[in-house]
Amino acid sequence: MSKAIPALVTPELLVWARNLDSISVDEIAAKMHTTSERIMEWENGSAHPTLTQAKKLAKQYRVPFVYFYLPDIPQKTKRLDKVDYRTFGNVGDQFVMSRELRWLLRDIEDRRDTMLTLYADENQDVKEFPIKLATSTDESQIADAIRQLLGLTADLQRTFRKPEIALNYCIRKLESFDVLIFQAAKVQQTEMRGLSVAYEKMPIIVLNRKDEPSARLFTLFHELVHIITRTSGVCNETTQSANTNNNVELACNRIAGNALVPKSAIKKHAKLKELKIYGFDDFYIGAIARDFAVSKEVVIHVLWELNIITKDFYFETLRRYKDEYDAHVAKRPKGFLPPATDTGTQVGKLYARTVLEAYHADRISARDTSNFLLDLKAKNFNKLERWCF
Repeated sequence: MSKAIPALVTPELLVWARNLDSISVDEIAAKMHTTSERIMEWENGSAHPTLTQAKKLAKQYRVPFVYFYLPDIPQKTKRLDKVDYRTFGNVGDQFVMSRELRWLLRDIEDRRDTMLTLYADENQDVKEFPIKLATSTDESQIADAIRQLLGLTADLQRTFRKPEIALNYCIRKLESFDVLIFQAAKVQQTEMRGLSVAYEKMPIIVLNRKDEPSARLFTLFHELVHIITRTSGVCNETTQSANTNNNVELACNRIAGNALVPKSAIKKHAKLKELKIYGFDDFYIGAIARDFAVSKEVVIHVLWELNIITKDFYFETLRRYKDEYDAHVAKRPKGFLPPATDTGTQVGKLYARTVLEAYHADRISARDTSNFLLDLKAKNFNKLERWCF
């Protein structure tokens, strides 16, 4: 049996790469399926990783493999985040990010920089986001502004029927205002359901792809409130919870719910009249939810706000819906996304289209295009292009 080839890397570079994202020795040891002592031996030079191990380290640290062979540490000794997310109104100083979230935050800023560069190369103006309201603005006014921005009417919502169709429509509308909509694939929902960066031009909204379309639709509206009020945030709870006490997040939830299901519209709904006559029934709730293309959770929250159901009954029903959903997810087989669809859902159609148009115009190389599109292979560019249009 052949002996594994050692990688004669520079030990100091291993330490430098690990510290770029404040990764602990124990954490990388677990990722590498080895011991902390072995990692320390590689870093002090008393032992060497194999070529395979060194390449895996480079992938874990997100640095080029050849960096490990440099004679000196590069001048850039840490990641420079463009936005200090600890200053966000709903994130405290003690907020500790996972490596996946840190990478996501850096990636979305890099994508925005790419977009700004590609727009500038084409002398294309970036649209300024058209709505800016103070946090003290009446909540119903913000909800109305969202519906007007998206062109939402009760008649239009009835044509959607499914949350995923409503979600796609709303994303397309926001992208027409140069809002960047991304979706995270690797961040856990407990850490991030959604986030927003409220730039005056080309603001960013990120949804969590692990969520169901109905949850992502609600999160989109929740984060849109943050954009409109210029209160950027990382949100790990975009549903009404008995334990939630963050006033900003509670307000965003209320506004998002009222923008999706206006109280004036639900009061006129035929099934609401039947519900009042015959009592609470999931059939009526489901019928109302389909007409607004939202989840049943959103509907019952509005019913609570209208004092049609009590607070206790609301939270009891919410827990039941969650238990039913968890049971459904546990039985659901895991699907597979083709590479083009996987990339497209993460970077969004506006970003993917802009990058591909630059590629077809010979303004960027195939290699740069692949780098911008999460290392998507060139053979999949056409498939992604079809997905975008």
